Formats: sequence, C-alpha cells, structure tokens
Amino acid sequence: MLSHAFAVGSVLGTVMSPLVCVSAAEMSPVTAAEGVVARVTPSAKGAVSFRLNPAMGNKITISGAPGGIRVEASDVRRLVAGYGWYLKNIAKVHFSWNGDRLTLPSPLPAPSTPVTIESPWNTVFAYNYCTLSYTAAFWDWNRWQREIDFLALSGFTHALVTAGLEKTWEDFLIGLGYPREKALRFIPNPAFAAWWNMGNLEGHGGPLTQQQIDRMAQMGRRIVSRMEQLGMTPVLQGYVGFVPADFAENVQMKGLKLIPQGEWVNFKRPWVVDPTCEAFPKLAAGWYKALRKVYGISGKMFGGDLFHEGGSKGDINVTRAAQAVQGAMQKASPGSSWVIQAWGGNPSRELLAGTDPRHALVLQLTKDMADGGKNLRTFDGIPWVWCELANFGGNTGLYGGVPLLSRLGSDLAGYRDKGLVGMGTLSEGLETNPLHYALFSDRLWTAEDIPVRDWLRKYARQRYGAAPAAVVRALEVLTSSIYNPARSQEGCTESIICARPSWDVRKASTWSSGERYYHLGDIVKAARGYLKAANDQPSLVKEETFRYDLVDVVRQALADAAFYQLQRVRSAFDAGDVPAYRKQVKLFLSLVSDMDALLATDSQFLLGTWQKKALDWGSTRQEKALMDKSAKMLVTTWIDQAPRALNDYSNRQWAGLVADFYLPRWKNFFESQLDVLTGKKDRAAAQAAFMDKTVREELAFAGNGKVYSTKPSGDALAVANRVMGAHREMLDALSAEEKHSAGTPWDLQQGSPLQFNVTDQVTGPGTYTATFQWKNGPSALKIHSVKLYEGNREVAADNHEGWTGVENKDNSYRLDLKKYRTNLDSYTLKAEVSGVSEGDSKGEMTLKKEAR
Repeated sequence: MLSHAFAVGSVLGTVMSPLVCVSAAEMSPVTAAEGVVARVTPSAKGAVSFRLNPAMGNKITISGAPGGIRVEASDVRRLVAGYGWYLKNIAKVHFSWNGDRLTLPSPLPAPSTPVTIESPWNTVFAYNYCTLSYTAAFWDWNRWQREIDFLALSGFTHALVTAGLEKTWEDFLIGLGYPREKALRFIPNPAFAAWWNMGNLEGHGGPLTQQQIDRMAQMGRRIVSRMEQLGMTPVLQGYVGFVPADFAENVQMKGLKLIPQGEWVNFKRPWVVDPTCEAFPKLAAGWYKALRKVYGISGKMFGGDLFHEGGSKGDINVTRAAQAVQGAMQKASPGSSWVIQAWGGNPSRELLAGTDPRHALVLQLTKDMADGGKNLRTFDGIPWVWCELANFGGNTGLYGGVPLLSRLGSDLAGYRDKGLVGMGTLSEGLETNPLHYALFSDRLWTAEDIPVRDWLRKYARQRYGAAPAAVVRALEVLTSSIYNPARSQEGCTESIICARPSWDVRKASTWSSGERYYHLGDIVKAARGYLKAANDQPSLVKEETFRYDLVDVVRQALADAAFYQLQRVRSAFDAGDVPAYRKQVKLFLSLVSDMDALLATDSQFLLGTWQKKALDWGSTRQEKALMDKSAKMLVTTWIDQAPRALNDYSNRQWAGLVADFYLPRWKNFFESQLDVLTGKKDRAAAQAAFMDKTVREELAFAGNGKVYSTKPSGDALAVANRVMGAHREMLDALSAEEKHSAGTPWDLQQGSPLQFNVTDQVTGPGTYTATFQWKNGPSALKIHSVKLYEGNREVAADNHEGWTGVENKDNSYRLDLKKYRTNLDSYTLKAEVSGVSEGDSKGEMTLKKEAR
C-alpha cells in the first residue's frame, strides 16, 4: 500500500485551464468522424475515409479494398457507428467497458463486397442517474472522451449528462437570492449526486469548493460539446420543481407553493414547488437560463422525474403539473422533449394524461433479465424505450440476460406499434459483465433473434483474438447457468463475503437477491475451462480482455463457494466441535484472502483504481480527504451514521476492500461465535459485542485516510492456478454437496418472532405461501401466525396454529399481497413461534408465489 497521507497537488492541472470547446457547427461531420479513428485506432488514421450522403437515410454502407476502408452514411452519428460495426464484424476487434482488444490487422481487412447495414432503432439511450454516481462519479476528461467515443462507435444516440449541474444549481439559487454559503451546502459530492438530481437528498458528502464546482462545469460543457460533434443528443436536467428544504425561509416569492417531501431512506429530501403555482414559471425560466450558461446550449431533451421513489404529491393536480413542467421546457427550448424514467410506479396515469406525447419519451427500466421482454407497460401513446437494468449499485457478480437478449427481437416485435422506439442500457454499474453488454450492443443492429451458440464463438474471437474450445464450452455453461436467471431479481446474486456476517446471511444488501438459481459446479467448471485455455495458450492472458474475464470467473467461484462453506462452519458450531469449527473457519477465511490476492492482479478490480479517480478531483489536502471519504463511503456504509438500509448496497469485490473491509468483519464474527462455543459469552452478549465493534469499524473505514495502490500485484494466471489448486478439494466437495433449496434457515434460539428478509422472493402482487419445515433438533416448532411487512407496515397475514417437526400439521401459510411495493420498501416475513418442548429446533422456511 502507499503512504496513508494524501499527497497535495493534482495531476489535473491542465484541466483547470480554460477549456476550448469546438461546437458541432464549427466541425464538419467527416472531421469529427476522423477524430474518432485517430483517438481509438490511431494505426488506421488515413486508411479510413468517410463520405456524407444525406440521401442514405438510416442506411450505412461499408466498402473498400484491403488497406483502404470507406464508410458512407447520412450524418456523423451513422458514420461513426458504421465504423464501430466495421471494427467488430470485419476487423474482428473488441471494445467494452471491461477492456479493449484494438490491435488492427495490417493491412486493414475489407468486405469482399460492399455491406449495407441499418439499425432498427432510432433511439439508443445511455445511463440513468444512478449510473453517473455508481459508475462515473469521478471520471476525468480522458475517461469521458473515451466513453463518448465508445458510445458513438456502439450506436448510442442519446446520453444523460449531469456533470455541471453543481454550477447550474449554484447560479440558479444565487440568482433567486438564496445565500451562497447555503447553496454550496445544498450541493452533494459527485458520489451522491444522482439522488440529489432525482430529489432524494441534499448536500450529502459535501460541501465542494468553488474550484471543484467550476471544474465540474467545465467538464460538463466539454462532454456536451463532444457529444454534439458526434451527432449524439445530450439529455440535460429539466426543472421539475426541486428547491432546498429551507428555500422559503431564505427567498420570498409571490405565489410560491411548496410541498414537503419528507425523507428518502432517512435522508432529508428537497421540497417540491407545485408546478401549477404562480411562482413556477419564474423559477423554471431561471433554471433554464442557468443551464444555458453552464452548457452553452439550450438543450433538446430534458430529464427529470416528479415524486421519485416515494415523493409526495400532496394536493398537487398531477395532470396540470405535468402540463406546466413540459410547458416551461417548451418555452425555454421550443420543440424539446421531456425524458421520464418509468420506475416504481412512475409515471402515473395522471402524469401521462398531462404530457404531450409529441414532446416526451419514457425510459422503461427493465430489471427482469429472465422474462423482461414480455408483459411490458405501454404509456398511453407516449413513445418509450426498452432499457435493460441488469446491475444495481455497481455490485460485482456474473449476471445478465443472455437468453433474454438473444430472443428479444421476437419478444419486442409486438410492441413496435405500441410506442416502442428504441433500446437503452440503464444499469447502475456498467463496468461489469462484458458478455451481457456485448450481446446488448449486437442487439442494436438487428430485429431478429440471435443464435446464442454461434454468437458465443464470434464473441470469443472478437474479445480474445481466438476461440479456444475450452473457453467456448465455459461460455456455453455460463450462458445456460448464471447468465440465465430463473426469475426477476435486482441484479446479481450477491456473495456473502460482502455481507455483514450472520449465520443465516444470504446476500449483502437490502433489496438485492440471495437466490442461487445456478449450480456452483457450473461456475467451477467454467473457471477451470478458462484456466485450461490460459495454460495451453499463455499469450491469451496478455490481452486485458481475457485477463479480466479469467479473474472474474475464478472470483465468482470463490464468491459462491463461501455461501456453502459457511454452512460447514455452522455445522461444526452446532455440533459444539471446537477443532472442526476452527478448521472450517480457516478454510472460509482463506477463500476470502485468496479472493483479494486474485483481484489484486488486475487494475479493474482494485479499490485503488476507484479511489485515485476520486483523489484526482481534489487539489488541496482537504479536497482530497473529502473526495476519498465519499468514494469509500458509497461502496460501504453509504452514510456516516450507523446501520441504515443502504449499508453495503454498492458492495464491490475489489482488492483492498475485500482485505480491509469485508475480511475483518468475518474474522470478528467468527471470533464472537467462538466465544459462544467455548462458553465465554452467551449468544446475546457475543452478538452485541460483535455488532458494536463491526459498526465502529465500518464507519471508520471511509475516513481512514489510507491510500490504495493503483498498480496490479502478481501474475493473474499464476495466482488463479494457485487459488483454484489450493481449494480444489473444497470446490469439488461443495459442488457435489450443494443444496439448491429456496428455503431460508431458522433456529428457534433466535427467539420469536422469527424474521426473514424476503425482498428478493416477493416479485409482485399475488398470493404467497410460506412453508416451515423442521430439519433437526429435539423440539418441534409451533407456528402461531405469519405476517408480511412492507417496510414497517403489515401488508398480509395468516393467523392459524401450525406445527412442524417429525410430522407436519398446517405448516403452510397463505399471504395475499394486494399491491406491490415501491422500490424503497423491503419485505420482511415475521412468524410468531414457540417450541413444543424444551430444547433447540432448526429448519427452513420456503416462500413461493402461487401461479395465477
């Protein structure tokens, strides 16, 4: 590790100088396209020519001879997208959020005859607000420049831009007479800006300095300018009425009507100005004036959501409010469109009724990677975009919807005449799962279904430069297993390594999934396939694309094995066998330590890589300390107060974070349970001591000042071989023994009520059956009642006496859930129980939704 002290000074000195932004009008389309070639594939500079032909419409033609390629299209966006298609499909190279393989053949290959392509979609959208904090919070201009080129080459047409809103808000509020010092306190750290822009919180992780705010404004202007040069539409933030909660105390305005918004996960929310009130047009005009000043453009599309995730509409007439919001946009920028996220019940029918469909676009966030192309919502004539949402919080874990994406052409065919106009990727963490996003990218160019097996071979050749049989077989296993989820869930199945420890832990965060719908043996088989290919052909590991995937699949094997190894630890604990307990604990902890060593071999899995980006946004010691704390806090506790619902929401399996945050928690837990096993403490005292120590250490981590290395350590192939060899016996045994039960364990010694977090099992309204099954112990279990809670509110109950033991009687409970939750509600099942006789009792509770 590097020194614990922050180095003063910044590598971003050049960014602080005035930025010269060349507008799209000042740069010809051909020059802009040639700029992408020079930046992304400099060896092809001069060998690729572009021809603008407005008569071609949506079509793109690629032609030429070896060493000289021509791309012809109607505009700059299609010219660049055509070159991206050429790179992948003719030059057979690869670019992704997780590494590139861009060494071009010499001479450049050309199609044997001219190829004409056309995307079935006019709109391809990038990012939701959360993406820009969980993924892009600390990107510098170099990273943004690469990102914009990547989006353009992939065929994206629109992208949300929020960098620069800090300065927009400052100018807007000060222009209204709101005090400058309070305006600065209202602005959060970039790590938390997403939820500020959605109206969920104020000022968290701040205040930023004026210097940082000005630099972010420069960045935002530069992003917008480059996007427009490449023919993409930047989506800026529209005004939907947010103001600081103390706005009325500091600004006097005629006709101002404010609606308090309460809290969002214990954060104070900004208040909302009723868009139908007399003051709203003046506020909106001030906002769009500030926006134009920061970005240098009026804007063609504006994002902004009313009443996001539990916001209160009060007595607002929502239909008239929508008309007022959209009317203000049209006045500021005639012909512009309002972009609305469909999530958690929004937008309501009342809001849609007040929205002009000629100037609106809805983004339908689709988290269902099992069957998310069917039974989709349409929006009363307003055009909408199908958007994948496969990642939450930037969590690390193999996940996606390969079968879903492959058949999406068929699934979406019937929606083309129901308002569907495009596709989008709105995952919160984009720098994961390149397999999933590569298939999504290819989906942009065809309305037909994609044969998976053929596509996998093509993918391997593009990404690795070769398609070894062992790798192709590994990919086939993964796509039929972990990349083929059984039902809807919020992102990957999380590893318990990242969870706050307990005996019954199944996942790390509140709303995620603990569903193990795939076999550990499949992941082990795939990891061994990648290792075989690498050992047979070591040159593969020189490609950053292959190295990332090798580390990722071996990491996944260790991450999943931990869940089953914990059951072995618990068996030794339950048996009172101290030597066996120590042995099994040692094996569990070695899994975690070896994971950290493996992750350390690749820069994309380093906490230091994330941290350095944050530190580089600070010039002084104080600025660096603030950015560092927020960067660490986002991926751990989310807030600097003890335990909240967002704890570990953004868990990441990164070297440094595993060793210094997750591993100590597990050591503390096992030590506390050893105290119980050896009689030093009873269960309650041990748990209290463990939680006290854990919470203190969790909260201290973000502010510890420790700087982590940005340089990989160790050889990825050597470490992967060592780790898989060291745990071979365990992995073989766990793969053979693993039980694919949907049940959640219970232990009578937990006391009554037994409580189960069932958020990942409750997937919509309907009837659920909770069944209790005794497994072992001298006492049967008597169940008196079972209740389902949405947050703290009871939403379903079944009150009858049941029994589970050697024999079962009435041990199933029906729970009728009339209305599904908003995104912020977790579901808890509570069972009032008692023992039939003295002694312990253990078993499983299974919750299943009845088929309609």
